[in-house]
Amino acid sequence: MLYFYKPTPAHQIENLHKYLDYFFVRLFGEVSLTYQHNIHIHPDFLECINEYTVQLDDKLRAIFDAYKLLKKRDKNKVKSAYQKNNDIAAVCKKSVAPIKYGELPLTIRTPIESLYDNLWGDNKILGYSKVVEKCGTLKQHFTNFRELNEFCVCPFCGLESLICKSDDGKDDYDHYLPKSKYPFISVNFNNLLPMCHKCNSKSKGQDDTPYSKNPIRQRTLYFPLDDNTPNHEIKINIDSQDYDLSNPITWKLNFLCKPSYNINKSQSWQEVFKVEKRYKSILADESHIWKGWIIEKHRKMCKKNKIDYSIFQEVTIDDFSDIFNMDKGILIDSFYKFVLNDPNCESYLTGNVIV
Repeated sequence: MLYFYKPTPAHQIENLHKYLDYFFVRLFGEVSLTYQHNIHIHPDFLECINEYTVQLDDKLRAIFDAYKLLKKRDKNKVKSAYQKNNDIAAVCKKSVAPIKYGELPLTIRTPIESLYDNLWGDNKILGYSKVVEKCGTLKQHFTNFRELNEFCVCPFCGLESLICKSDDGKDDYDHYLPKSKYPFISVNFNNLLPMCHKCNSKSKGQDDTPYSKNPIRQRTLYFPLDDNTPNHEIKINIDSQDYDLSNPITWKLNFLCKPSYNINKSQSWQEVFKVEKRYKSILADESHIWKGWIIEKHRKMCKKNKIDYSIFQEVTIDDFSDIFNMDKGILIDSFYKFVLNDPNCESYLTGNVIV
């Protein structure tokens, strides 16, 4: 990804995950032979449990009843899935392998799915009035998130703007590890990231993020809340014989990743978000417009006002250097550098050479 998000300081929206963790810690500790509110339910969550019996209390009881009937080996599998899947950073580093729903014992898989499928979303448990009193709203969290993360464009593509904090709405929160495949992560906010609509719904979709498709194997990923990758940078170089990029088959994109040891993460990012295809399509369709901007600026600065070409070159390259605060900035910046760093560019702009 192009840049990392800054994690939001502890927000009450995370309480729902905390309340469920309270239940599972006591479940796995087998502190009681029967399901009891005073033992298994966080005191601050009890009001919600009593209010939403069918949606919450009955579902937790079903998980408890299914778990206590499991053999020791199967109990360990469930505990391992809970611990591993919730360590999102470790999954991204490939230091642990997440456990899928299909790997859980069937007798407990169904009640776990029944609970977690009903947690996420404004119209589900997270949006119920009593839960909102304890956890706040996604919009409140999003506003705080955007106050801390001020870059305008989605870090997963650099193409689309994120919604402003003052807007009435919010961007979609993507489950980086898909909640449909992995238990226990529906409301883990280390796994929930604002993402532009095209990345969330069209490019990434329900991609099984931790695993490549061909061959199927676990891959390393960028952890979107990483705070320990100094000098992180991704650059895009256009490899073409001329400035006409209208036929994407005739030219290539080269992705340069820093630090170099993250090359596998960069490749995974490109695969998950279909980056190369999206970038090449936009360059093929829109680079002629950007080329027109360069020609017009050269006309005004050099031909009309007699400004030296080297100054024009430096100023123009800087026009789109703030790539994280403008839609498609990463592509416009790459195209400008591709054109203006070409030793034949001055001759082309003055009409002596057609490139």
